[in-house]
Amino acid sequence: MFAVAAAAYLIVFGIPYSADVILLWIAAALLVSSLGDAGRWKRVIKDWMPLYLVLALYALLRGYASDTLWGPFVRPQVWFDTHVFGGVAPTVQLQRWLFNPHHVSALDYAVWATYMTHFFTSFVIAAVLWKVDYPSFRRFVALFVSLTLLGYVTYVLFPAMPPWMASQTGHLPATTRIVPFVWSHLGVHQAAALFTGASRFDNDVAAMPSLHAAYPMLICLFFWGRANRWFRALLVAYVLAMAFSLVFTGEHFVIDELVGWTYAIIVFVVGSRLFDRWEARRQRRKVHVDVETESIVGIDDPVLEQA
Repeated sequence: MFAVAAAAYLIVFGIPYSADVILLWIAAALLVSSLGDAGRWKRVIKDWMPLYLVLALYALLRGYASDTLWGPFVRPQVWFDTHVFGGVAPTVQLQRWLFNPHHVSALDYAVWATYMTHFFTSFVIAAVLWKVDYPSFRRFVALFVSLTLLGYVTYVLFPAMPPWMASQTGHLPATTRIVPFVWSHLGVHQAAALFTGASRFDNDVAAMPSLHAAYPMLICLFFWGRANRWFRALLVAYVLAMAFSLVFTGEHFVIDELVGWTYAIIVFVVGSRLFDRWEARRQRRKVHVDVETESIVGIDDPVLEQA
């Protein structure tokens, strides 16, 4: 039944691109898989619906954040990228070397696919953790939401143009926004429209920080301590592949990514320490309660009293 509903949704509405819609479908899948277990069924609602509401609210506020109080800013990003990389912004140089506006290459498809993983990877990870490692799920979701909301606050305080928009305003030489370019080539014009201002949830001046870069870094840090050598290589490869894709496609300056990585590191370090303290306090409280319970049982136990 769930598969039929999903297929019907795809036929009627097309592929979901909004993070809150994707999250809702993942939660629905977990709900269906837990119908035989009343405890897990209730936990799905308890754990995932609040997360859905938080991210749905974030998506709505992100759209409203496009009505900037000041800015949007672009000169600091252009200055950093051009001066650090020899006078030419990396987006401009990479597209001169590797992009042909008259032909969609394998590289274009690769960076497009990498870019699109942003919209579901974190939720799939959360779903897997929910099934196999619930304490890690709670920690991961808390870090993810904290990083997301921190990004929103920055969008409001520092609205920033991406490279493709900087080209349109004359701050950079001509560049192409490759992600909607590939979507249009695939014939999925509805998806392309989401990247060209046709959605009230879209915010073209929310480039700083790059959450597209921040999430892979958070994922890398979260799993690093438990990963073997090959999995660590995969984690690093994802961070670097996303970073390259964002710059090449014109979605972010390098400085946007560096700030996103910095945010992820700060959220991970501070959040992990807070969680560790909370866990330690909870364990001490549990031990204290257990000791008190044993004392009460020991006093009331007639066998122990006779002894």
